Amino acid sequence: MKRKNRMLLLFAVAHMFLLPNISAEAKTKPTLEARKQTTAVGQKCQLKLNGVSGRAGVKWKTSNKRLVSIAKRKGNTVTFKTVKKGKAVVTATYKKKKYQCRVTVKAGKKKKPAADHPVLNSSDVTLYYLSEEYKDYITYDSSHLREYRFWVSGTRKEVRDWKISGDGADYFDITDYGLLRMDWGPAYVEPCVTATVTAVLEDGRKLAAAVRAYSEVNIYIDKLFADFEKRYITPSMTTKEKAEKAAWYISTTSDYELYNYNWIDIFLKGRGDCYASRYALQYLCNYMGIKAVACRNLDDHGKTLLYADGGFYVIVTGFNEPKPRPYGIYEVSGTALEDLAEKNKFDLDYFRR
Repeated sequence: MKRKNRMLLLFAVAHMFLLPNISAEAKTKPTLEARKQTTAVGQKCQLKLNGVSGRAGVKWKTSNKRLVSIAKRKGNTVTFKTVKKGKAVVTATYKKKKYQCRVTVKAGKKKKPAADHPVLNSSDVTLYYLSEEYKDYITYDSSHLREYRFWVSGTRKEVRDWKISGDGADYFDITDYGLLRMDWGPAYVEPCVTATVTAVLEDGRKLAAAVRAYSEVNIYIDKLFADFEKRYITPSMTTKEKAEKAAWYISTTSDYELYNYNWIDIFLKGRGDCYASRYALQYLCNYMGIKAVACRNLDDHGKTLLYADGGFYVIVTGFNEPKPRPYGIYEVSGTALEDLAEKNKFDLDYFRR
């Protein structure tokens, strides 16, 4: 009997502690966290029915799916997406009672179209060709560009095609991704070649850049000629004496090499045949402002015609001997001059101008 009384007493005490909680729960009424909501088109918004369990069986719906659509329902919470400008009502139904939120959807800010101003990364590019054959014989500026990569920015349009045009177009090559390279270098008589690179966009627009090219060998040859003139030529020398000194320089710095007719080898490799020697003399004289032209006829071994101090002279270089090789110079006029000019297609008026 005593045990039964103790159990009743414990039950009564527990009941006293539980009563306040039951009362508190009973006093908590479900409410929407917002009765009005303003948002913009294209936004996702969340709405919660407070005062109920997260797993409560709350039914959600929208009054106008074209304006506000339900994206996700999860117990006492709903996620809706605004679709179009206007007003709609989102309703939560719990235990047959409805709770409403009026949603006002305003027009969203229009995105400004992205700027479309295509530009090339450079409008003017200079390349320098370096010959594999001569790169070990010359000094050159390693910072010079050998190739250049073009690209277009400021647009989403792709480049449909890369093109090269102009007088010097044959010297260049460009890949389908805009890498500009050189196939060979300019000749000494044409030290700079120019062309135009054009990027053709997929919508037909074109962007152009000027390109030019020089040869490292030509630059080095000019430095060598400048050094020769500085070391061996004086203001008091006559034109003939300057030309003779050029012939002496070629004969004392290069060996004869049969069938090597490349005049550049005379200066860079120190060898060449009589054909190479006469052109080497022509270009060295021309550098000093002397009108000299190598004989084109192969029978005129080592002969170069020049006009100096009011007269015509023939300088003979390229004798078949090791350096220092002999050279000769003699004046030519009358029939001998006319025959030489005819045989080599010379315009004598060019020399006198």
